[in-house]
Amino acid sequence: MRTPLLLVLAASLCAQDAGMVLMQSVVYGTQKSTLPMDEAQRKEADRLQMEARKHGASGDFAKALRSLHQGMAVMRGVEWSPLVEAAAAMEVKPDHAIGTPAGTIRVNLKPLYSSERVNGQTLLATVVLAPAGNGSAGGVLLLEKHALAATGASVEVKLPEKSGSYFLETRLTGPDGETDAKSGVFRKQSPFLVASLQAERDRLAARLTKARSNGAGRGLATAEYALELYGLADRGETNPHRYRFEEQFASAHGILDALEAGKDPFAGKRGDLSKAYRSDVDGTLQPYRVFVPESYEEKKATPLVIALHGMGGNESSFFTGYDGVLLREAARKGFLVAAPKGRAPTSMYRGTAEKDVLDVLVEVRRDYNVDGKRIYLMGHSMGGFGTWSIAMNHPELFAALGPIAGGGNAGGMEKIKHIPQFVVHGDNDPTVNVEQSRAMVEAGRKAGAAMKYVEVKGGGHGNIVVPNLGPMLDYFEKQSKP
Repeated sequence: MRTPLLLVLAASLCAQDAGMVLMQSVVYGTQKSTLPMDEAQRKEADRLQMEARKHGASGDFAKALRSLHQGMAVMRGVEWSPLVEAAAAMEVKPDHAIGTPAGTIRVNLKPLYSSERVNGQTLLATVVLAPAGNGSAGGVLLLEKHALAATGASVEVKLPEKSGSYFLETRLTGPDGETDAKSGVFRKQSPFLVASLQAERDRLAARLTKARSNGAGRGLATAEYALELYGLADRGETNPHRYRFEEQFASAHGILDALEAGKDPFAGKRGDLSKAYRSDVDGTLQPYRVFVPESYEEKKATPLVIALHGMGGNESSFFTGYDGVLLREAARKGFLVAAPKGRAPTSMYRGTAEKDVLDVLVEVRRDYNVDGKRIYLMGHSMGGFGTWSIAMNHPELFAALGPIAGGGNAGGMEKIKHIPQFVVHGDNDPTVNVEQSRAMVEAGRKAGAAMKYVEVKGGGHGNIVVPNLGPMLDYFEKQSKP
């Protein structure tokens, strides 16, 4: 079977560049499966996808992005003109995604790739701060029709005095106001937060420094992560709209209060808990979520489900998404649930991201009475790929697997033939083709594995998850390692 483009690119590129191309390649594949096209469009889209694959394999992420962007224009029936190419290439990134009321930030605009076709092309940029929830209506004008050089621009703008959640929106046009609405590349939008948080941030930082010098115990990493999370949001690496930082800081202070009193800050707590640990790989703080059911008893060994998020997600995806079904079903069963972040949102759970999953397992087993014979691994999309790959690398750990809309190395099924598997995929999935799961299931059955395969007729990529979480946990409940 042909290796999917997203895996080729993940293996051939590095870090941030790989993530950018990988994310675009997934979007590309979904659009190619869903957009109406004639034969000529489809042929050209296929050609440009192959071209992107070759550039990715050679490590030239800029050319890979250009090919993907051109292919998306082809699929939408948009002429790949020098103006469209220049707009598609332009990346907009503020130096901060959290700003102080009436303060200033610098907006950086730079092309991700260039060509002779666009070097002489003039682009004008208008920057607006639009209140979240209002679409593109209203907003505060920060920069009006600034001419961009071929190398981009970096401009300082003043923020409004009113705190709130906004979107920093950059609207690009040609010199005479030309755009192409169908292309979608002339508007760049990123979440932005205006808030007075610096004083509280500094107070928490000072207290954490003191706690570290005093040798505070377990739980300190979780308090430290409140500060790390603020930094990630400020750098634009996570959406600042998702968090109430005043509450994050208050929770961190509560943990420090408990540690100073010689207490376990999580003792006796039930429900949805946000935690973090410091990785021994590189010293970084890594977050995870834990669900402790009300029925949990410290003296009783309890089953554990490890849930792996999909591409673009994080440790909160299964806890706050999918209509909250996973936690409700876990509460019904009396299961613990743990969800790692797994490094970057496009990590594919390989390398250090796989180590993060294993480290979270160690952390949870240290803090809770986990039944070692009933540890289950499941995930959606990228998490489905990760479920199979991690199990193949560590076949001794898991009592059952639950990959949803995933795929992997069918040749490795021999390694996990002793592990029962509950596999779900939609036969109309535009993002990960159903043949991925079909091949894994066929290989598993040939190897002698117990395979429960649910192929949802007409099912897409996301709508198959919620209806199958309950049945999956019912299946898990029956599985135990010898």
